[in-house]
Amino acid sequence: MMKSKAAGFLVGGLLLLGAAPGLARAAGGQEGPVEKYAPILGDYEFDLSDQGMGVIVIKIYVEGDIVYGWPETSSEPAVMEPVEGEVFMFRIHDPDEGDYEATFLKDETGKYARCRLVNEAMGMDVEGERVQKRPVGSR
Repeated sequence: MMKSKAAGFLVGGLLLLGAAPGLARAAGGQEGPVEKYAPILGDYEFDLSDQGMGVIVIKIYVEGDIVYGWPETSSEPAVMEPVEGEVFMFRIHDPDEGDYEATFLKDETGKYARCRLVNEAMGMDVEGERVQKRPVGSR
């Protein structure tokens, strides 16, 4: 179960990051959630061998006004809550595993290509790499 949970954050963590209020497109022309989060959306591969889980892929996407992380090892996505005042940093709460923090990082070209996932209670601090997008319709 620990395997499923950690992957869950990574499913749940990268994933329990929640909905940010006011992300909907406003009449004043503010960008909507898809546009706002476009630079980080996609699949990220994490090597969790040190946690006994191997390599997993987490899909980051927006549905409605909510950012989700859906690990391939989980049956459902986790909500990712944006951290106020931070750029592309999220919190994910898992009742069994505790709190995760996901921070998206730029590469040397200035594009968001990595995600750092931290769960202090589990002693987890891993970085995942963005991987080629999967075909439409697949998780």
